[in-house]
Amino acid sequence: MRRKQVWYRSAAALIIALIVGIALFQQPGINWLYAADQKEDGKVVPGTASPQPSSGNSTVVASSAPAASVQNPTTAAPPAAPPASQPAATSAPAPQSAGAAKSGLPEEAGFRVIAESSVLKLWVHDATAHFKVENKQSGQVWRSYPNPEQWAKETITGTWRNNLLSPIMLEYIDASNSKSQAKTISWTEDKGVLEGFQTTPNGFKVVFNFTGTQFKIPVEVRLQDDYVDTVIVDPDIKEGKLSLLNLKLYPLLGAEAYNDKQEGYLFVPDGSGALIRFKPNKANDKSFYRANVYGPDSGFFNETTARNPLRIPVFGLKSGAQGLVGVMVSGEEYGKVFASPNGAFGQFNWVTTEWQYRIKFFQNTSKKAQTGFFTYSKDRFTVPERKTRYYFLAPDKSDYVGMAETYRTYLVKDKSLKPVQPKSGEVPIYIDIIGADIKKGLLWDKYLKGTSTAEAIDMIKSLTARGLKNLTVQYAGWQQDGYSSHGGLFPVDSRIGGNDGMQQFIQHAHSQQIPVYLTANYTLNNNGRDRFWPMFDGLRDLAGKVIEFENYANHEMTTLVSPIFTANVAQKDLGSYKALGADGIYFNEGIGQYLNSDYNNSYRASRSEVLKSQQAILKQTKDTLGSVHAENANFYALNEVNHIHRLADTYSYDIFVDESVPFTQIVLHGLITYTSEWSNLREQYRTDFLRSIELGAYPAYVFTSAPSGTMKGAYSVWYYSMNYRDWEASAAEEYKRFNEALGDVQDKLIIGHRTLAPNVKETTYEGGKTIIVNYNEQEFTNGSIRVPAQDFIVGKRGTQR
Repeated sequence: MRRKQVWYRSAAALIIALIVGIALFQQPGINWLYAADQKEDGKVVPGTASPQPSSGNSTVVASSAPAASVQNPTTAAPPAAPPASQPAATSAPAPQSAGAAKSGLPEEAGFRVIAESSVLKLWVHDATAHFKVENKQSGQVWRSYPNPEQWAKETITGTWRNNLLSPIMLEYIDASNSKSQAKTISWTEDKGVLEGFQTTPNGFKVVFNFTGTQFKIPVEVRLQDDYVDTVIVDPDIKEGKLSLLNLKLYPLLGAEAYNDKQEGYLFVPDGSGALIRFKPNKANDKSFYRANVYGPDSGFFNETTARNPLRIPVFGLKSGAQGLVGVMVSGEEYGKVFASPNGAFGQFNWVTTEWQYRIKFFQNTSKKAQTGFFTYSKDRFTVPERKTRYYFLAPDKSDYVGMAETYRTYLVKDKSLKPVQPKSGEVPIYIDIIGADIKKGLLWDKYLKGTSTAEAIDMIKSLTARGLKNLTVQYAGWQQDGYSSHGGLFPVDSRIGGNDGMQQFIQHAHSQQIPVYLTANYTLNNNGRDRFWPMFDGLRDLAGKVIEFENYANHEMTTLVSPIFTANVAQKDLGSYKALGADGIYFNEGIGQYLNSDYNNSYRASRSEVLKSQQAILKQTKDTLGSVHAENANFYALNEVNHIHRLADTYSYDIFVDESVPFTQIVLHGLITYTSEWSNLREQYRTDFLRSIELGAYPAYVFTSAPSGTMKGAYSVWYYSMNYRDWEASAAEEYKRFNEALGDVQDKLIIGHRTLAPNVKETTYEGGKTIIVNYNEQEFTNGSIRVPAQDFIVGKRGTQR
């Protein structure tokens, strides 16, 4: 009897609780998760019905962000997909089931198809603006949120658990508080709401309203034939009292956890390219990868590191047979690549664009002493739109080779890159000739002559006699006072032959079908020529300080030149290059390589404006002289650059990065020629030679006619062993091997690259030619394949995957 009374009372209490719960659910003042929100006086009021648009083809919805602790009380099937030939539907908002599951993930039943192409299908979740992309042929699905099958194993808690669930997260600062520190918040954690959700003919657009921090971020997602663009509309961003620093949009798109049954990795464009493999994080390492596209900006504070600058606005992710590659196609000069391996922020491996809106700088409070404080730029970096394009790869193209091929196709299709036209069946060989440099003397600097123009004629005669037939010369240190003198390059220093001597050299080179490029650095000025005044014409950071750096050889401070001043001087000099007969300019240490904002009021230019000015001077140079070379160039220069010299061929050796891959070389080969480090300055002579063969890089040497050791103590050209006579025999032997490997594939694309065994690499070209490189000190054998120790063999397709 007592048990029945307890049961009756418990049942009665449960019924009362349900009645109260239903009554509370109907109260308009409570922000229930799945209730639609309505705007009043420009604000979103939760708990009321969403108004329908009076006209037009768009669905307008404002809804609450999902809370991880609330479960959807109802279920419903998603609306039917629109026909592929029609624009996305104008249907009513998704029903109440379109919220979050108990896990905090968006409810799978809440997704609906809003756009289709011949290849892909785009699904959207109205309540969160999360989306899915489905390959219609393979059935593979990529999600903008964590994989539900793996989320149950996620152990991270608190703020970062919500961050991983969020379609957008940002970093901000309270600029009104000098002691404020940068903080990260996600739309989910900030109890965000959606405003103005609208379907479009090929996707949707929405405003993410961060109700706590008061940021409003307008976003569009656009489906095209084989890719999806995620777009931030910069001019329409709204800030409250806080200042936006960085933003990640759909950061977990394609994210996957470690699976010991399949291969997986993150690709980052560090150096030639690098892989961060999916693996257990046994050491509880919290390291993550974060680097600026196109390198640091000297207009702001930069930490000194040995890391390679990022030259390519690309990243990728592979998990088993599923892969994607992200390409920043607009606003990338303000982008970073952010990669989070397993253990850094939860159990998932993810990589994304981090968009930068403000950067820290040091504000001096004293001109004499290095006293001051760090703060952030007041104005937000703004471009018309910031766009990351995601290509979703077929199962057989899901690796880094497939990523590189996809990016290469984008460059050909969207950037109009054309295949190279080989000059002959022999590969090109690049000879950098050093004219002169200076070193510190007792009373004044001493001039060190490396190669006069007359000696340069003898040099190329000797080299061609050795069988080096397809030479290209890049003449450096020809300016007044040699290589270390920056500013007022013309005329050619009389001590090496003057303008007349250079003309004679170029004419002789042309008689042998050898093009000549003059090496120039317009980024520095240390002699005051070109009417340069550091105080008036130097690059300034946001604090107004003229940027200088110290030459460690002579402790001289050298001023960075305002980029617009640089462009003006380079443009003025084009006529002088043409008068000498030069085939082009080799821009080193500057144009095409470094990208800095300038806060000099006379030449003020944003990073975007400097990028455009560099592209303009590269184009003018090409139009005037016919060709342009650049040192380890950023990829915004590709349209105008014919050759990239000393292209990075390895990575930065971060401890959490697992291996280097030739992503950049796969992209470029057959479109633009490139070299690696000078052959006579290799750190590991045989290994670096083999790497050039593996990567399809052409040979390059830096030579003087003067004896080795002449340049000892020089301010810049301090390299040893540059006398061409010491190297021409070995250069001729290597040149034969380069031709054996690469002579007949100069205009061919790389279509395959893989590891056959530890330290054994195979590269495959169009047409089926394969090159297998064995870096080991023992012979490599595999069936009928035999590769001698520290050597390579050439074959046909058959060992290709």
